[in-house]
Amino acid sequence: MIKQKLEEILSLNGISILIGIIGGIFGIISIFIDWNTLLSIKWFAALWIVYSFILIISLKLTYDIYKTHSLKKLNSKALQFSNINLLLLVENNNNFEYSQTISIYYIKNNFQLLFANGYVQNIQNEFVQIKILSFEEDFKISHKEEYDKILSNDNNALSSILIKNYLSYNG
Repeated sequence: MIKQKLEEILSLNGISILIGIIGGIFGIISIFIDWNTLLSIKWFAALWIVYSFILIISLKLTYDIYKTHSLKKLNSKALQFSNINLLLLVENNNNFEYSQTISIYYIKNNFQLLFANGYVQNIQNEFVQIKILSFEEDFKISHKEEYDKILSNDNNALSSILIKNYLSYNG
């Protein structure tokens, strides 16, 4: 994920913005500096430009990672379940990665009950498709009514689903 964010920052648009910001700052600063009097000020300015690039890239990368992992939208809302394909369609929150293993819980009376295990099969702009690998047998037996409601796409049952992300699935 860090590599992907760094590639976005160092893309043509990102570099253009960085050059514009740093060039604008040094354009304003150069009004107050007499470049012809001291040779050492040119080396200082060159080092300051390199430092500025590294600083701005680091700040942008830190902000992007913070935004990705912010607590605002950790939980994705389940929208639809496909019985035929065993797919669960949820809202995308940028915390999902392809082939990431997912545990799906059902919240009942503030308890998180394991419902199923799966992995991220497809990521779209607004939605993520989670392929169900297995249903929790205890949940199917003990909470048959809730299980049937989820399979029939009951909105209240789907809103009680909690998705937790873990490691990549390579199966």
